[in-house]
Order: sequence, then C-alpha cells, then structure tokens
Amino acid sequence: MRFIVCSRQRPDLTADERQRLYAAAESFYTKMPADVKLEADYILADRSGSYSVLTVPDRETLDAIMAPFAGLVVAEIHSLLEGGP
Repeated sequence: MRFIVCSRQRPDLTADERQRLYAAAESFYTKMPADVKLEADYILADRSGSYSVLTVPDRETLDAIMAPFAGLVVAEIHSLLEGGP
C-alpha cells in the first residue's frame, strides 16, 4: 500500500516537545522497518513540515510509524493509487 503523509509541526511546541519531535524524526529516518520503503520525502522550505511517500504492508504499520509524532504534528494521510505513466 502506498500513502502520502502531509505533516506540519504544531507552532506552539514547547522545548521538550521539540526535542521529542527531533527524536521521532531521527528514528523515522534511521530505524525504518525493513518492509517499509520511503519513496520520496520533501521538506517544506520553511522547515515547518514535510510530504513523504511511503510504501507499507498495511495501514497499521503506517500508524505505528506515525505514533511517535502524535501531538507534535498535524498530519494528513492519503492513500495513493498504484500505476501511472
């Protein structure tokens, strides 16, 4: 299954919450499960958020990957159709 995750950092984060966000982001990039593929990742120019395209075995896996970001970002997750030119 392929998803695009559109996330934006909450603007009112405390210093502790920002540290949790940085730790979650580091884990996202360095500890990705073997059955998950990060196909594309675009960080917004103002560094307030990102757009990531991931292929995962199921939605539950994606939810587990996104769990550390709960309360730190506002995320929209959209499923993508396979195929194209």
